[in-house]
Amino acid sequence: MNISRPPPAGLQTPGFAHYSVAWSPFHTSRIALASAANFGLVGNGRLHLASVNPALGGAVGLNLDKQYETQDALYDVAWSELHENQLVTGSGDGSIKLWDVMLNDYPIRAWQEHSREVFSVDWSNIQKDTFVSSSWDGNVKLWTPERPRSVTTLHAHLSCVYQALFSPHQPDLIATCSTDGTLKIFDLRSPGYVSGPTANSFTHPLSAAVLTIPASGTEILSLDWNKYRPFILASAGVDKMVKVWDCRMIQSTSPAPQAVGGNCEIQLLGHEYAVRKVQWSPHRPDVLATASYDMTCRIWTTNPTSGGSHILHIHDPHTEFVAGCSWSLYDEGVLASCGWDGRLNTMSGPVISHQDESEDILSSSLETLYDYTPITYSAAHLLFTYPIKSPLTSQSSSVITLQTPDTQPANWSLHASSIWVSSLFIADHLEDLQLDDHTDRETINILELGAGAGLPSILISKLYPNTFVTVSDYPDEKLIRTLSDNVHRNGVSKQCRVVPYAWGTDIAHLRSMGAYAQRSNQAESLFDVIIAADTLWNPELHEVFLDTLCMCLKSSPDASIHLVAGLHTGRYTIQAFQDAVKSRCFVIESAIEKEVRGAGQRLWDVTRAETEDEQERRRWVVWMTLKWK
Repeated sequence: MNISRPPPAGLQTPGFAHYSVAWSPFHTSRIALASAANFGLVGNGRLHLASVNPALGGAVGLNLDKQYETQDALYDVAWSELHENQLVTGSGDGSIKLWDVMLNDYPIRAWQEHSREVFSVDWSNIQKDTFVSSSWDGNVKLWTPERPRSVTTLHAHLSCVYQALFSPHQPDLIATCSTDGTLKIFDLRSPGYVSGPTANSFTHPLSAAVLTIPASGTEILSLDWNKYRPFILASAGVDKMVKVWDCRMIQSTSPAPQAVGGNCEIQLLGHEYAVRKVQWSPHRPDVLATASYDMTCRIWTTNPTSGGSHILHIHDPHTEFVAGCSWSLYDEGVLASCGWDGRLNTMSGPVISHQDESEDILSSSLETLYDYTPITYSAAHLLFTYPIKSPLTSQSSSVITLQTPDTQPANWSLHASSIWVSSLFIADHLEDLQLDDHTDRETINILELGAGAGLPSILISKLYPNTFVTVSDYPDEKLIRTLSDNVHRNGVSKQCRVVPYAWGTDIAHLRSMGAYAQRSNQAESLFDVIIAADTLWNPELHEVFLDTLCMCLKSSPDASIHLVAGLHTGRYTIQAFQDAVKSRCFVIESAIEKEVRGAGQRLWDVTRAETEDEQERRRWVVWMTLKWK
């Protein structure tokens, strides 16, 4: 078995150089590209929509799904945080266009207020009906899709504004970077320089930055907010350096109305030419990626490795300037890069090659290197190996091998393309299902809902010969096919069957024992035990999920439901589900918070939401046991 890094998946768009790449916040496999003919110097542009899909031999490939033509170059693209099929682009003619991927040919809305090239667009992930643009005209403008004009104009810099980004922590903070070598932070709640009955933000722009950071003696081309540390920014530009700034370290410059400061925590050296893009990881507070004119994309850590290096990986298959990079929001460690060579690449961390299949182990590598608890593992179409730890098996080397499923594009919002932490937690703690309490019956009938790759069901089928397991998930063709393949791959098809099922619908197919009826006492049955992992994240589905539980659980005092959810679901969402349970025919017998790594446990407490941070939430799951009243 050789440890290697797989070649990146790639997509070529002849005649069009790429300027920006963005992963969808709704769909795990959907990518958008902003591009331009003639390297963006003159001519038209094109918006490309691509998706990550299986290729021949079980590899991962990129497919071009759709493209839209524009009269001028496209320099940036941002997905809507409100509508899963909409995205906005910034163009060389100063226009901003809103697109709907379900429609063909033309944008659904366009705005023309900037007088120069629009070089960045960014959608607020907090104020989800708002996006921001920045331009070579020095202005930053706020927009909502329903308004014909901008909401606010900030005269941010006297020269080109390369990027403007909303803070992911405070909805009213915007950071900008410019040709003038400064970073600026604007607070939309602060009064601007212009006031009075005749003033308005359309003709009289606001321009009062609350903080200016003299970050470089040359142009700053890119910036990004750290997703975990609210006042930490990274900047990059023509000086070839990546700098990390603590914006809390300021000094007053009275009588000037703005604060000037910012402490440079670290400088990351290594790129040979200007750095065109910097982006913090959405999964790690100390990992970031950069794209450079030196034709490389690099992954860095702000905590040096044991060898003293800050560079974790250099990605160098591009043959021209690398203009953009973007982290996947769902699959940890997966990065897309694009450049002037017209090539879109996606890459992940180290993999183990085995029988011409690939297994993503970047998450476990990060877990080893850092105090870090992942909430998902693997990625669509990759193989995931689970070593069986149960004392019920005499083969210490026994493993379960799963292919991580994907779905049809219309069902990407199911988030089925990962192995979720709660599924692993159930597999590691099968004894908590108390299956031994059902030894009085010949067969224990078990149902798993929202099974994804099917790990708990397959493991139960391997370890408990007196069980019959129905493993179900949403009736998506690709998802169900992969789930069925996993059952057959692990040799449990005689006592584990796959049933496509949408919550709240008729359960006749779930109850039917199928071929198993030949060696059981009845052709259909309800379930002694129901399990589900990470199925509570969408409050809109709580009621139909409860409908299914009510219909499927056997009317027996020892019948039980076991629901495990990572705290990334959100404490208030989990509490909302518990409140809904109380109005039904169930009682919550127990709700225990358990450490993902370790033996710590404590009673469920929704009030911890007020004090815990993201790193703390990742450390825990909640295990709820429901029974009939």
